[in-house]
Amino acid sequence: MAEARDPNTPFQRLKELAVRAEVDVQRALLDNPNLLPPLEDGSLDTHLLRALAKEFPEEVASHPTFVLHAIIEPTYEMGWVAGEVAQRTHDAELIEQLVQVFGPSNPWMREVVAKNHRTPEGILRILGNKKTESDSSVRMEVVKNKTTPLDVLRILGNQCTEDDWYVRVAVASNPRTPEDVFRILGNEATESMGFVRQAVAMNPNTPLDVLRLLGNETTESKGYVREAVAMNPTTPLDTLRLLGNEATESSWNVRLAVAENPHAPLDVLRTLGNEATESMGSVLRAAKKALAARGLS
Repeated sequence: MAEARDPNTPFQRLKELAVRAEVDVQRALLDNPNLLPPLEDGSLDTHLLRALAKEFPEEVASHPTFVLHAIIEPTYEMGWVAGEVAQRTHDAELIEQLVQVFGPSNPWMREVVAKNHRTPEGILRILGNKKTESDSSVRMEVVKNKTTPLDVLRILGNQCTEDDWYVRVAVASNPRTPEDVFRILGNEATESMGFVRQAVAMNPNTPLDVLRLLGNETTESKGYVREAVAMNPTTPLDTLRLLGNEATESSWNVRLAVAENPHAPLDVLRTLGNEATESMGSVLRAAKKALAARGLS
């Protein structure tokens, strides 16, 4: 404890204590006068304070040096500490302050703010709209935030430009996504990117009628999307039967996914586990294994 507070302790040693010492010793580092030593160019070395911000965001946020260099007279180097605080603090007002100070010129600050479940709804709406947030990485973090309003997920799911496809994948993977958005993202006629439809197919909260659409060769051309449907534990039995009967050589991975689905119908497993009706060894083995797990052969 004394070593952590001692201004004569070498800075390198202080950084070691920040990551290896016990919690009380780490917290004591905030009392060290050498917390922010100056660098040769006159800026402050924020490495130690940034490490402490990951563990003690509220304590760092109230530290006089942070208040001075992040709120009153903001400096570039303190922006990295502010980002760690903004990602973890429970103080919604502080989040708003920090994103106003550092957000306009720092996409990383906006990204970490988008991750925080305490971020005010109004800020999430700004960060989750392409008209007000140009960085797709920020919008993707808004999608993942469990407090993001559903209407914002709708907006993000409807941004259909090609460069936004991975944002739509995040929307399609989100269990909170509204049903109407699943229907748009899960239809080849309205969503051209197969990876987006694949994410819809894998989501256990996808409506059953959408899974049926994605699991049918006549309405879904991509085999890897149908494979994802076959893997989904909520896929209807009639769709699993349909997928299990895809007989082309290139569809063996779809049949394998059906065989490995814990809800695969017994009659389908018997067909897939029969050498007279199934030629792919990996599918045969998976089906026989599933049958054995049910005490059958």
